[in-house]
Amino acid sequence: MPTSMEIVLRLPENEKVHRAMGSILQGALMEIIGVETSKKLHSEGLRPYSQFVYFDKNRNLPIWRVNVLNDWACEKILVPLMQQQQIFLRHKNYRVNLLQHKIISEESYADMSERFMSNNSPTSKGVDVDFITTASFRRDGRYVIFPEIYLIIQSLLNRWNNFSTAFTVEGENLPHILANFFAVREYNFYSQVFLLEHQKFDGFCGKMSTNFNGDITTNKLLGLLFEYANYCGIGIKTALGMGAVTTKLNFS
Repeated sequence: MPTSMEIVLRLPENEKVHRAMGSILQGALMEIIGVETSKKLHSEGLRPYSQFVYFDKNRNLPIWRVNVLNDWACEKILVPLMQQQQIFLRHKNYRVNLLQHKIISEESYADMSERFMSNNSPTSKGVDVDFITTASFRRDGRYVIFPEIYLIIQSLLNRWNNFSTAFTVEGENLPHILANFFAVREYNFYSQVFLLEHQKFDGFCGKMSTNFNGDITTNKLLGLLFEYANYCGIGIKTALGMGAVTTKLNFS
């Protein structure tokens, strides 16, 4: 089932977390889970997890969040990670203490579907989306550095359809159709570069507030997808720390 875990980090003195550090933690994570699991993950198109690092200003703590999208990833990634008290970051040549592991949310696909899609469930009216780390898309061999709505929805649909054990959502041009019922009310975006080892990925970061303007079924589906975004992220390289979001659905 989709599960999200937060780990409180303690870095060496005078070291700080930064948005591109997710790619470095990804390397440590691959060492923890072992060669066979790592090879399997790298052979898959869509990976059954996402992860990112950020500094929580309210708690004044560096946080590593690791999300898994199915039971296999929970067993192979979260379980061994929860047993670690320290990791070594080869790229930085220092060790990081893992002070606290906490499951902050978990819900089966069936329960999530029931919560959003049943006849008696409340209907989502819109969503506020906060892109915590750099997001980007790739289309026709180029990076898309503007948050095009149909690309956001297409990213979420692809992951839901690939990992959901409840139902899938199929339809010709469905991302474009759903995007027609998605109205941006306010936004504050800016371009941003995500550094990944020796590569630079152009993207964007920021926030947007939106309304859903479809019928009841359409609005319920959009609410479901943007709730799922908290686990799977949006866009490319979510396993390396990009495209992390938090969403807040509006029901009134």
